[in-house]
Amino acid sequence: METPAAPAKGKGPIIDPALCRCCRSIKKCRLLTTEYEWMDKKEVYSEMFMDCFGLLLSHLDGDTKDCGVCATCVVRLRDACAFRQQVLQSQEAFLSSKLQLKEDGVGKMEVEIKAEPLDEDDSDGDDRDDLPDNDMIDALDTNLAGLKDVKPSDESPVSERTRAKSERSEHSVKREITVKMNKLRAKLDDMLEKPVAPEVPVKNEIQKIKIQKTELDHDFMVYTNAVTIVKNSYVCPFQNRISIYYCFYCRDQFTNPNELREHTLTHNPVELFQSTMENRKVPKIDITRIDCRLCNEKIDDLEIFKKHITSVHGKMLYPVSNEFLKFRLTMDNLVCTECNSAFPYFDVLKKHMIDHFGTYICDVCGACFLERNSLRTHIKSHTKVEKIFPCEVCGKQLKSKYSRYLHVATIHEKKPTVNCYKCEASFLSYALRNRHLIEAHGDKRTFACKLCDKVYNRRKTLMEHNRRNHLKVYRHQCDLCDQRFYLPSRLKEHMATHTGERNFRCEFCDKSYPRLQSLQEHIRSHSNERRYKCDICNSTFTQNGSLKNHMKSHHQGYDLEPNYS
Repeated sequence: METPAAPAKGKGPIIDPALCRCCRSIKKCRLLTTEYEWMDKKEVYSEMFMDCFGLLLSHLDGDTKDCGVCATCVVRLRDACAFRQQVLQSQEAFLSSKLQLKEDGVGKMEVEIKAEPLDEDDSDGDDRDDLPDNDMIDALDTNLAGLKDVKPSDESPVSERTRAKSERSEHSVKREITVKMNKLRAKLDDMLEKPVAPEVPVKNEIQKIKIQKTELDHDFMVYTNAVTIVKNSYVCPFQNRISIYYCFYCRDQFTNPNELREHTLTHNPVELFQSTMENRKVPKIDITRIDCRLCNEKIDDLEIFKKHITSVHGKMLYPVSNEFLKFRLTMDNLVCTECNSAFPYFDVLKKHMIDHFGTYICDVCGACFLERNSLRTHIKSHTKVEKIFPCEVCGKQLKSKYSRYLHVATIHEKKPTVNCYKCEASFLSYALRNRHLIEAHGDKRTFACKLCDKVYNRRKTLMEHNRRNHLKVYRHQCDLCDQRFYLPSRLKEHMATHTGERNFRCEFCDKSYPRLQSLQEHIRSHSNERRYKCDICNSTFTQNGSLKNHMKSHHQGYDLEPNYS
């Protein structure tokens, strides 16, 4: 929501938040067209841009939140104006010194006057209308008077005619210098009045500037369209983490999209959406219900809605598309709005959207991203050196300062760090919070897999199940064969099959095994726990391998389906 702050040093209104037209950041800004006072001087930033760079900024008569300039850019603009004034003053001083040198040189000039024979055709009434007037001549430096002191040669008698010619020659020199001075003064005045033209960059720099300007213009148009659509429709902006939906405005958590949509209607997007946009990230919007807020028109197609608000309500939309990521949230399978592909979980659908809108590609590994900032963060991972943050109490190594803080708070200091998103209670673990949600708020903490019959009491456990069994996210590959594993511990156990290491030793006998699971099965033989039963003869065995050997030797031809007793 627009919050006018108290005027400080600038002595003028400050809009918070507003869009800075110079760096495109959303923060506290001053208005470009408003007069501010700084160091006992009046300044209007739009006029300063015109005077300094010759830039006429457009759309300054619209919404005040779109006509701002931040404090950082104001400082840079003042520096630019001061530097321009410094250059002009230096140039004026330089030209003045040149003129002074020229005037001094004229005072030292030696003029040789020779007597010429009289010519009957010469007339004494020379036309002197083109000579400068006396005031202009008197304004010249007094050094020019030296011309009057020049004496003719003794060899030539000086007549009145010769003296007259000498005076005309003196006037000619004065007139020539005056004309040159007027030209230089006019040129200097013209330079002071006109803005300094920016230096023309080389060809590749011009191309680079054009590309950056195009990107900025496109981002601004996309951002403006998104704000206009959300403010004038019933679309539901949201955020997410795994399969939890967060309210875009107050961060309340929901697992049911219907509850999310009902809750979002309690907020006013006209006041909140523009100020809640986080770093210009591409917003995620649920378009299950669009409809027009300005009238009773029922609309379920976004393109039709755009035409409606521009033609009927006179709203301005730029000619761009894909202002945000569009979803239709449901409790069951989620369908892509672009290609109608179905996905069981929102996280999988969001990754799929990269196939349609991922325009930022990593040059190193080819990974694709929806946003420029995500690509920049990813590129850092190629050169990033992993830091280890050890716990000072127990020595456990953590990957970040925040992970270390949580570790110390929950394990050593016993501080509750897991907050309930429906009340102000906090707990030491997610399991305790889940129990609280069931007992205090009546939540049904059962999460069934949509692809099989498994049911879990924690959403995280369900996600782990899907990643391991259905999505096959096996990121840990053996260097010596093609096998992949979900957990690094399983890869470590597998490597023992290549190296011959048998690190898992039985505490009851001398047998050792390369895998922990093999050791656990062996230990059951010491406890006489016969978990494996033959369905044909009801014989029981402590290990699955013993049952297999029994089936081969006694019941050949039968399929083996182990039955746990």
